[in-house]
Amino acid sequence: MSTFQDADSITRFPVELVTVVFCHLPSFQDVFSLASTCHRVRDVWLENLATIYKCVARASITCEHHARILLADQGGPAPDSEITSVRHVSQMLKNQNAIFKAIREFESQIVSRVKARGHRTEDYYGPGAQRHPPYLTRTERPRFIRSYYHLWGLLMIKDPVKRQARMHSMSLKQLLYLCEISWLPDGMGPGEEVTSSTRDRAVDPESKTEAYQERIQAREALSKEILELTKLTYQHIHGQDMELIWVIAMDEGYSDFLVMWDHWRSSLQDVVCGRRSKEPPYKKYFHWELWEESSDEEV
Repeated sequence: MSTFQDADSITRFPVELVTVVFCHLPSFQDVFSLASTCHRVRDVWLENLATIYKCVARASITCEHHARILLADQGGPAPDSEITSVRHVSQMLKNQNAIFKAIREFESQIVSRVKARGHRTEDYYGPGAQRHPPYLTRTERPRFIRSYYHLWGLLMIKDPVKRQARMHSMSLKQLLYLCEISWLPDGMGPGEEVTSSTRDRAVDPESKTEAYQERIQAREALSKEILELTKLTYQHIHGQDMELIWVIAMDEGYSDFLVMWDHWRSSLQDVVCGRRSKEPPYKKYFHWELWEESSDEEV
């Protein structure tokens, strides 16, 4: 619904009914379109923004809880407070569009090359599937989005103590996902515009803008911090060094990306929850309580 031919009749509705109409719209683009029809409808939107936001955000903002955390990192309201500003809604939509753009690049450059060798692909991607589909699945997509929000928020935190505190609050599974997101190719990270000119600059490092260089360097430095903390977390939990699982990623079709894929879920559970005894017969024990937090279906 992008146009509203019955705008004249809507203006005659009581405020409560106009609010209900707003709350049943499928996206904020539709909310903005309806609000632009006349001053009275716009005033209803502005005066009832918090209520309308809660209704529309459920379906319109993917991984909304993580989107709110990033908004707070950008100077917006606390994640558990009400959204009462159009500016904050617009900022969240801008953030989401940037992530969707990164997903399109990720699917084009990386996902389309994933092979899933040695896995029963039909079990994960449907009858007849012989490899990973050329797009993120409905469970991989929120994984990517949540991890991207995590990375973006960490890059926003300039205080190293606060940044470390945020990272230490994450589970081993979250850190493993975060490792991979931090290894995105240049141009896909937060604040790294993916344009033809950016790609041209990537060929010649000397021609990159200073701001672009700084963003790339900041992500590279953070990536090292994340990997080191992931290793330490694994060692603390399992009492042994973590094997660098990504050495086999090239077999999957693209280096550095492994735990993100649906067909690697059981192997990831093994990494996160499995602990092998140090003495014969070296039996492996599983601590399923480590497979925590949200389900992969949460959006």
